[in-house]
Amino acid sequence: MRPVTREEMQRLDRMAIEVYSIPAIRLMENAGVAACDVLCREFPRGDAAVFVGKGNNGGDGLVVARHLAGRGYKVRVILLEDPLDLKSDPSANYKILERMKAPVLLADEYTQENEFRDHCRQAGTIVDAIFGIGMHGPVRGRFEKAIRAINQSGKPVVSIDIPSGLDADTGEVYEVAVKAAVTVALAASKQGFFKAEGPTHTGKIEIVDIGIPRELMVPFLD
Repeated sequence: MRPVTREEMQRLDRMAIEVYSIPAIRLMENAGVAACDVLCREFPRGDAAVFVGKGNNGGDGLVVARHLAGRGYKVRVILLEDPLDLKSDPSANYKILERMKAPVLLADEYTQENEFRDHCRQAGTIVDAIFGIGMHGPVRGRFEKAIRAINQSGKPVVSIDIPSGLDADTGEVYEVAVKAAVTVALAASKQGFFKAEGPTHTGKIEIVDIGIPRELMVPFLD
């Protein structure tokens, strides 16, 4: 399967939702379960710290956190946004974690980099669900501090869909980007994985099925 651009992947998602009537939250659940499967296979022991943003990528991370907890991992979620700012589907998954009484730590602009380092130090594996493929623009503030702490931790990192801070099309880094041990590419790899700084950030690439109908994927098959 050839790598896709940001626009192509967004169109695939949109068509799956609008043409095939697959609920977006179902795609999110599929993505999170698939990413959890990869993490459990690659790193079967230890605690996990899940860094989460407010978009759908963050929603995927919240699903990962829930399923890791269900499989016996000790999980802590570091939410880099106000819960009230979460988009609809990520918010639904956040509320499930709340009901599960899963530990969720809220970070804001006053959170220091050494606090992020402490969260990383206590984890065996780190999940990067901060930014997805739609992200473009410089990484600043708490996001920059979190990514620097993740990269300096020495812990294996699993990025969901794309390492946060990496451009999905060009492979350029927006000031700072996560250096993953494994990138779980949802439905298809992204062109930026193989350009510019992409290869030094993606690590091992695992492409997983998230339920997009095969008919839509045919144009991208080798």
